[in-house]
Amino acid sequence: MRMSAQSTGLIRTISIVMAIVMPIEVLAASCGFKPAFQQPDEDGTRSVQVFQGDPVPGLGNSRPLLLITTLKVNTDGTKISYQEDDPTGRRCVSDPSAAHCAINNIRNAYRDHTRPVSDFEAARDAGYPNPKTWEVLSSSIIEKDAKTGKPCLTPDGYLVSMTADVAVSGGFARQGDCDQSKWIDALVVPAFVVPRKSSFLSLGVAKRSIVIAFSQSTSKRVVPGIVGDVGPAKQVGEASVAMNRALNGLPASDLPKHRVDAIERFQAGLTAVLIFPGSDAVLARPITAQRVVESGQAALAKFGGADKLYSCIKDELKLSF
Repeated sequence: MRMSAQSTGLIRTISIVMAIVMPIEVLAASCGFKPAFQQPDEDGTRSVQVFQGDPVPGLGNSRPLLLITTLKVNTDGTKISYQEDDPTGRRCVSDPSAAHCAINNIRNAYRDHTRPVSDFEAARDAGYPNPKTWEVLSSSIIEKDAKTGKPCLTPDGYLVSMTADVAVSGGFARQGDCDQSKWIDALVVPAFVVPRKSSFLSLGVAKRSIVIAFSQSTSKRVVPGIVGDVGPAKQVGEASVAMNRALNGLPASDLPKHRVDAIERFQAGLTAVLIFPGSDAVLARPITAQRVVESGQAALAKFGGADKLYSCIKDELKLSF
């Protein structure tokens, strides 16, 4: 049900991530957005303009950042990201009935993603020897077993996939126990990835900063999230499976079947991303989808609501979105 601007709620939620339904009328607004910096993307072949807005009193006078970019799907932190016997994430493409399929290519867990899949296969077939295995895999993406020094593996052959932050208190102290649940799950938590060593960080964006994603679709889906991971310095626009799924209006129970499905059906397309820097907008652990939604809705209300953001993009920045 679409709500009018005169109604008192203004917000209705959809599915587990509670995407916010926009009111019909959009009031004139001013956000004070000004160009702040150009963020390199696609390995530096293009750039994305990032804007900085007026201080938000209810959030410690932090100045929100806004970018509009096409989203990609990030799968880290979830069990089904990487599978040792399906390193390209394509086994279920050729055999839909196959079990234990990956939704990502193992090269995205490499120290150098330009190296071939055969490098991983050689390490796997040799029993994951040290230090050779970690010359291929990144120990900041794949968890290392504290007992063996080898990649953490589940009984069904999935490599334990890490994120830059943990979902539970004390999670970092447990690194090496091979428990996937301590990481922020891309299938469950709506999250955005910020580039490492970027101006986002110098302007106060932190791990677990609150993020709101706004779709360009007719339904204007609005999805609260957090900064759940950091990525390459010259890339921007990765978001978790959960955030992409909600922006596309897919059911919360819908999961990618394989790598191709994750790209073709889940990538949300052009999206406005509003990020709230500063300590007042950092979500405390534990990280759950419900707590992300509640905190995101509260931060958005302090900003002035979704109507304000859409109005500022159109009337203040003169952008078609």
